Amino acid sequence: MYRFTYFDDQIKSMLSDRNAFWDAELVQELSPVLETLKQCGEVEGASCGRKPGVTELVYELRGRSFQITYSVDVARKEIRFYEFKQMSHSIDWRTALEQDLHSGEEQPVYIPQIGDPYKFIRTVELIYCGINTPKDLGIAFGSGAKKDKDLARRGDYLGRPVIEIGLASRYQVEKQSASIYVLTERGQRIAQSNDLETRERLLAEALLGFYPIQMIIEETTYGDNALTKELIQEIISLVTLGDCGGSTVPRRASSLRALVNWVARYAGIPMRRGGDDGFQLYIPYIYGR
Repeated sequence: MYRFTYFDDQIKSMLSDRNAFWDAELVQELSPVLETLKQCGEVEGASCGRKPGVTELVYELRGRSFQITYSVDVARKEIRFYEFKQMSHSIDWRTALEQDLHSGEEQPVYIPQIGDPYKFIRTVELIYCGINTPKDLGIAFGSGAKKDKDLARRGDYLGRPVIEIGLASRYQVEKQSASIYVLTERGQRIAQSNDLETRERLLAEALLGFYPIQMIIEETTYGDNALTKELIQEIISLVTLGDCGGSTVPRRASSLRALVNWVARYAGIPMRRGGDDGFQLYIPYIYGR
């Protein structure tokens, strides 16, 4: 098994503190790569070359969401990381942030308990295919609940967020107790697209219209605050009007942070991030594909 070392503390923090710096796509794509490197010292697809100031051969591996640069010392069983860059995409995030999906009324905002954006895309797909009640969504996402109300609650964990970000609305069918989800025009565009990148871009634009995410970006990109657990919980308290108490607050804060991590990385939004060593100004790298 190989030991990981790092060129500096910044690289170490970005690769080690996954809660602070990673999103769902990075976790899914990069985690198995790092595990393979730790076990084998090599991974398929890496290119080899030289880097100024480094005597050893340097390897570069590029995925859909990341690029890492590292060297391998076989004798010492050591892998040293020199760069970790996160890929972003071409999206006009400043214009997207100007959306006003939050009505001027003083009413609490629902904070998702799900932080994986691809589950939102899947939810939109299912609604489009007619799986459009909270109970049906709960079943489709594998809930093991036995009672209908518990299945419906599980399904609403996904249905409610897509309503909040403007991808669906709730419709009460006459003479039926259960409501159904109906896709908005933007939700239909996501469901009807056969291209994953188009779906991701539309979802990112929708998330950038979500009031809590707008507030977080305002504080961490235009303001002087870092993306910390404390800041997120403070914003949750503000937008929910204090109506988000109990044991779900840490989970909601974690989910909101994961969504912010994803949309910031995807759109290339510069953001101050909190870590074990304080905070830094992190700017994602943008590459053409």
